[in-house]
Amino acid sequence: MDRLKNFVKEMKTKKNFKKAGPGRRLIDSAPVNAGTLKSMSSSAEKNSSSSRGEALSTERIANADFAAQAAYKRMNLGVKQETATQRNIRLQALKELEKEKLRENISANEDSFSGEHANNDTCRRDERTFEHSDVIKKVYFTCELLGEDVKLTKDELRENLEDFLRCQLEDDAIVASSLMISSLNSEKKRQLASETLQKYIQNLIEHPGESKFCRIRMLNKAFQERILPVKGAVEFLVGCGFEECLQQNDGSSSPEKFLVIEAEKVNDVAALIQALEVLRSAEPIPIKLYRDPVIFKADKSKKVFSSNAEIPSDFFQLSLEEIKAEQAARSLQAERMLTLRTKEMRLRDETLRCYTYKYTVIRIRFPDNYFLQGTFDCLEELAAVREFISKYVVYTEVPLFSLKDAGTGKLFNEENKSLKELNLVPAALLNFEWDADVMGSFTTTGKQVSFIIIFCIVICLHFFCL
Repeated sequence: MDRLKNFVKEMKTKKNFKKAGPGRRLIDSAPVNAGTLKSMSSSAEKNSSSSRGEALSTERIANADFAAQAAYKRMNLGVKQETATQRNIRLQALKELEKEKLRENISANEDSFSGEHANNDTCRRDERTFEHSDVIKKVYFTCELLGEDVKLTKDELRENLEDFLRCQLEDDAIVASSLMISSLNSEKKRQLASETLQKYIQNLIEHPGESKFCRIRMLNKAFQERILPVKGAVEFLVGCGFEECLQQNDGSSSPEKFLVIEAEKVNDVAALIQALEVLRSAEPIPIKLYRDPVIFKADKSKKVFSSNAEIPSDFFQLSLEEIKAEQAARSLQAERMLTLRTKEMRLRDETLRCYTYKYTVIRIRFPDNYFLQGTFDCLEELAAVREFISKYVVYTEVPLFSLKDAGTGKLFNEENKSLKELNLVPAALLNFEWDADVMGSFTTTGKQVSFIIIFCIVICLHFFCL
């Protein structure tokens, strides 16, 4: 290859020298004589000869280039040559990579421009968790063990449930204490206590003759951490036959508290196995959310709010933290109004306020100016609302009515979605509508359409305006 380059360079140099003639100034005005004409004719002959030489040189260069290309192909016989299509694809891919790199640079510049504001927005994200909205005064619960008619708050229900189970210890200590363990304690405490109690009983069943398993030291660290804080755990051991007494511990001068079981009760293996099975199969007592049903009657002649409504004095009293939070919120709002924000930044602003609720209140408006209200868990499905409505409707064909948003008219038909996913929290108003075929059958048969059944239960009847 160097040889070919040197040859081409040499040919170019010779051609340039052949073109060079005698030097002449433009200001020279010497007359042209015969000698000059002769010299001009001789120079023309020389130029023609030089043009012929140039053509021969060009032909030699072309032949040399062809020979060089042939030699290059022989040197790269094992390498697959790139076709025109492959070259176009490669060039297109390079263009796409350049465009992607340019977009990344623009995005990086935009992020750097708005990074400070974004960091401030993230730091000021308002996340709160509420039990329920102000529409709900209290949330009540019930359980089958105490009766469906008993509605209490969660703390009150737990206290009543504990009192009820303690009263049952005299009749069946094993079952009552097992239910106390599974229903009145957290999952972590319940699991640790159950595993420890099972170990105590298994040691008695597998090693009935060893005295070390017949007594439990109450000052033991494992007993203090796993058994004593758990409601029902000590009662379970007492139900199995353990009794609290003072005994001398090895290496201690003063007696300590022990739970001791007699040999006669240790030999009753069947009773111990049955107690172990009850403990393993015990499940928490289900606590149900009380719907707290309320029926309202719409009265268009009355106003919702009265001008004489009394507002408590503490309504206008704000704490120092509330004032600071309000000031920060207003400062942030003013800053956003003065800043040019992108679409992504505006969408992020909408998610800055994240309020989470546990319970929601749903009101259903019927065509005959009645409203039915119920309390629901935000994670309950829409099917629970339909089931609740069907209990108060004359015609109980659940699929024959639909629920629509009172404001937008959106139809809610996704039965398996939770109320939180459907954005029906912390409160929502739905319109009740019969199926068109059902309404047609009512019209043709001359039936009067009635919607709500008034049960013989305590239902608050209120009047309010739409």
